[in-house]
Amino acid sequence: MSRRALHAGVVAVGLLSLGAAELLQGVSYRAVTLEPGQRRQFRVPGLERVTAASGRCVEEGLELDEPETFWLEASCSGVRTTLAWKKDGARVLVMACAEDTDRTSTQVKLRQRLQGELKGLKTVTACVRKAHVELWGWVETTADQQRVRAAAARFPDQVNDHVEVLSDER
Repeated sequence: MSRRALHAGVVAVGLLSLGAAELLQGVSYRAVTLEPGQRRQFRVPGLERVTAASGRCVEEGLELDEPETFWLEASCSGVRTTLAWKKDGARVLVMACAEDTDRTSTQVKLRQRLQGELKGLKTVTACVRKAHVELWGWVETTADQQRVRAAAARFPDQVNDHVEVLSDER
């Protein structure tokens, strides 16, 4: 095997192992949905520690086998904001919405539809909680806020909007 092929193989294996974690680089906010019992990993360059800011039913911790990586896991239905602190003092806020175990296929389909409509907004997520589809996260502009509100307004009895507009004071 050539040296070049060996190097390519080593790089590919390294990328595969880091591929399980979603890279959060150049972002300050992210919102995700966790299905019951689901565990997700996130890689933040320069990550030092993670702490919970609020919420319940989502556990978090540093991944011991992956550098600069933390995990979130849904233990029950709830919403939680986790702060990923970087060595330079900056932070990344990740809002995780853990879905109910008791949800209908109709609710899941509506959640998937809303996620598709709001796909470009990585700071907003939809999840099934308390017999409704809920929208959680943050937006930076009033145009994005109007987009979220319009999506929720099409299903007034089925969707609750909890998305906040970020202030200029960040």
